[in-house]
Amino acid sequence: MSFFEELKRRNVFKVGVAYIFGAWLLIQLSDIVLDNIEAPPLVLQVIFLVLAMGFFVALFFAWAFEMTPEGVKREADVDRSQSITTHTGKKLNNAILVMMALAIGYLLFDKFSGPEPASTPAVETAASSTQQGAESVPEPAISRQSIAVLPFTNRSKLEEDEFFVEGIHDDLLSKLARIGSLKVISRTSMLRFKDTEKPIPEIARELGVATIMEGAVQRSGNQIRINVQLIDAVTDEHLWAEIFDREMTAENLFAIQSEISQKIAEALKATLSPEEQQRVSDRPTENLAAYNAFLRGRQLMARRNSEDLDQAGREFDRAVELDPDFALAWAGVADTAMLRSSYSNLSFVESIKIREEAANRALELNDQLGEAQLSLAMVHIFYERFDEAEAAFLKAIEFSPNYATAYQWYADFVARWPQRTKESLRLTRRAVELDPLSSILQYEIAEKLIDLGRFEEAERQVNQLMEFDPEFPVSFLAMSEIKGVTGKFDEQIQWMRKRLELDPGGILSYPDIVFALLDMGNEEAIADIRKTMEAIDDQHFSLGVVDMFESMYQQNYKAALETGTWVNSQIGKQPVFQGFIGFLHLISGDYQQARAAYEIAEPRFFDRSTFRAAIEQRTAQGCVDAWIMMHTGDEDMGQELLDMTIKYLEDELPQYIDHADRFGYAGCYMARGEIEKSLQAFETQVAHGHISGWWIQTRMPWFEPLRGEPRFEAALQQIRDTVALQRENLARMGAEAGP
Repeated sequence: MSFFEELKRRNVFKVGVAYIFGAWLLIQLSDIVLDNIEAPPLVLQVIFLVLAMGFFVALFFAWAFEMTPEGVKREADVDRSQSITTHTGKKLNNAILVMMALAIGYLLFDKFSGPEPASTPAVETAASSTQQGAESVPEPAISRQSIAVLPFTNRSKLEEDEFFVEGIHDDLLSKLARIGSLKVISRTSMLRFKDTEKPIPEIARELGVATIMEGAVQRSGNQIRINVQLIDAVTDEHLWAEIFDREMTAENLFAIQSEISQKIAEALKATLSPEEQQRVSDRPTENLAAYNAFLRGRQLMARRNSEDLDQAGREFDRAVELDPDFALAWAGVADTAMLRSSYSNLSFVESIKIREEAANRALELNDQLGEAQLSLAMVHIFYERFDEAEAAFLKAIEFSPNYATAYQWYADFVARWPQRTKESLRLTRRAVELDPLSSILQYEIAEKLIDLGRFEEAERQVNQLMEFDPEFPVSFLAMSEIKGVTGKFDEQIQWMRKRLELDPGGILSYPDIVFALLDMGNEEAIADIRKTMEAIDDQHFSLGVVDMFESMYQQNYKAALETGTWVNSQIGKQPVFQGFIGFLHLISGDYQQARAAYEIAEPRFFDRSTFRAAIEQRTAQGCVDAWIMMHTGDEDMGQELLDMTIKYLEDELPQYIDHADRFGYAGCYMARGEIEKSLQAFETQVAHGHISGWWIQTRMPWFEPLRGEPRFEAALQQIRDTVALQRENLARMGAEAGP
């Protein structure tokens, strides 16, 4: 018998084929499971390697051993006349056919499951077919339990009623958002269809819903009429319609909204838990004037510019003054105070005081209020109570499962950990699914792509957003961030200026321009910026930040420390800001003071039991604190922290994000005395354009041994040449723009 025929007789070929199909199916299953539990890519690679090695082991066993009625025996010990290889071969044939069927079924399901995603003309939807990497998933079939409520028509035609009608619409959506079995599109997206003439089916396709509700409100004296109709978006048929004529009281308004919510749930066959039933039936206030002020505050807060946010704060203050037991209005007070500290000139100290008191007051009144839980989560973040913050975020989502802002802010929180950045992007896309035409959420998608180091994707996203919403100033912020992180400071400054043209009152945006100008060595331009900031608020802490940057650039570290101490007092002595104070002490040579400040900023780096948790959140800082320990009497602990940080940087961080070299490998290697690795890392950083703050980074004391080293000096000169060209280009762009 030939060798080939002997292989066939012993079923070696069939074992090989069966093994290949089985291994392929196992790899597909592992890929799905590992992706869901967010296991590192290395796990799948190990499984693949083991299965590949196992193939040859399986062939060897098929050749050397045989299955017999008495069990597995060596082939040489089996009497050929008693061999059952033919019977075993038939079993293998059946097994191969079954696995082939499973493989074909999987391939067909993967190819054809789910419809093509509906496209919106300028923005990325949650299931965009252009998504890449681990986040790419097919668009699910549109749920029958999904609804978009078009902006209500103001039948009275009185301008003063417009806020009221918009508020009724907003409040109804808030109630529907509390029903977990429904998918409810948020108000921001619905405003895109105000006074639209688009057909209902087309609107539904853009928003990914099965049903649309239309409505109109008419207020006349002390009477109100609200008429609504629920429409099947596929057939364009009415599912339910009703007219509510009531006396204009807060009780009647909330009763109408609760009844509408109940009717929608019934029509869409949505099941409400007892807790959801209570939340939908809740009457937030009995005071109609307080309710009107609350509605105005909600509409103004959504506009995200300094002037409207300041007015929103006044409206919410009036609402709680008229009704101190109005929990939703207290949540509005908290959220507006937070936004005003970023978009307007409310001080951080005053902001956190207002936010903490308002959030706690709201929860005292109603601990099942998702909006209040979200406000509290943001307060916890300020104090770095991260476990409490995450618990509050999850409660906010539990109590208001369709509240897009809860997913948005939770995603921002999660993004603090590099290993959770992909999770952050998924949460943001969940928010987009609920509010697909929201400009701020489209910006947030770009932000998460920047965090992931996917700069080209981020830039495409921002360009689409600018086409979709050309007057949205925050999109210019995202573009400036992309240009800054890739070392294109001239373009970064141009985008920052465009943003400020749309919202000149945003005082916190000016220090970013100053820092970019210093990256370019363009110190002379700072005086004019400072004058502009003084005209907005001559006591704002951001003026101190500008002075601090300028003193650092001039290497006047004593002045920078004095200003930094003042800034810290103005922002409430946040522990994290002590990290900046520590840095100023470090580059001025006072290591003991630097250590004292760093221990306040991040005590986890000074406790072996919490090294890992600190590294996962503030990776590059681990090298700084390790170096400080090694120069203040804790050589062993500092070396241990340094080794652990570098191992994380090398082995884990690149699995979570692209362009991980922006996290400061060069300094870490210098802290360990590895000059060649440090030079390579610094050259890579320069080549990739990750040079923002280069004039600060290269003043760190651990770089002293590289002064005069040809490769280090060449890389520095490359930066200087680049920024010199950018200064010329910025001046040329300024001249072309005219006065």
